[in-house]
Amino acid sequence: MGRIENLGPKRKYLILENFIVGYDFRFDPIKAYLEKTQEMIHSLEKDLKNRYDQWNKEHGANPEMPDAFDIYEIEILNSSEFPNILNQSIYLTIYSTFENEFLKLCEWCQKVEGMSLGPKDIKDHNFIGQCRKFISKAIGIDLDSLNELWSEIRKYQALRNSIAHNNGVLLNSNADIISFIENQEGISLDQVTSKIEITSIGFLQTLINKLVSFLTGTIEQIIEQKQGAIT
Repeated sequence: MGRIENLGPKRKYLILENFIVGYDFRFDPIKAYLEKTQEMIHSLEKDLKNRYDQWNKEHGANPEMPDAFDIYEIEILNSSEFPNILNQSIYLTIYSTFENEFLKLCEWCQKVEGMSLGPKDIKDHNFIGQCRKFISKAIGIDLDSLNELWSEIRKYQALRNSIAHNNGVLLNSNADIISFIENQEGISLDQVTSKIEITSIGFLQTLINKLVSFLTGTIEQIIEQKQGAIT
């Protein structure tokens, strides 16, 4: 971002607009990867179906030959798990990217303000909570307009923790989290095992949009409130 200490106070905060542009460069490759991997999975499924159907065509009428399912059982079972395995791993990548971008935003504000206190010095139960508290308490930005979006992000965080630390089994199965899952497209919850399954990339695309909206909204509030204080 260059030497921000040589800029006037108004210009310093306007530089934050570059962060917003940068989010496209951070998250668009993940979106493109999602689409490409989806195509790959569909291609593998189509190939497997063709081979399954071909076996039935050539040997299905012969009682001495094994059933097509017996031949391709392992491949069928494995391929059925591909979408969830892939989607969960990308979920973690998306969330990690969000954490990193939130931290960079906080550290930039810390540098502008010339503060020795940083986001990691703030007490909170989790990392993104530290970042949000740093922006609101240390930098003095009112983020109440983003409370609804923040509440959603905390639910996404609970899902992330379950995927990262408990193999997708929901760690916190309170009614609020369960209701959140039930009202989302592309994710399901096994009521018996409490295991999360991400069933489509649409859920991940929505996640990216929510996280970027929060980062963008936070920057807009910083610029608006700091510019107003300077004027």
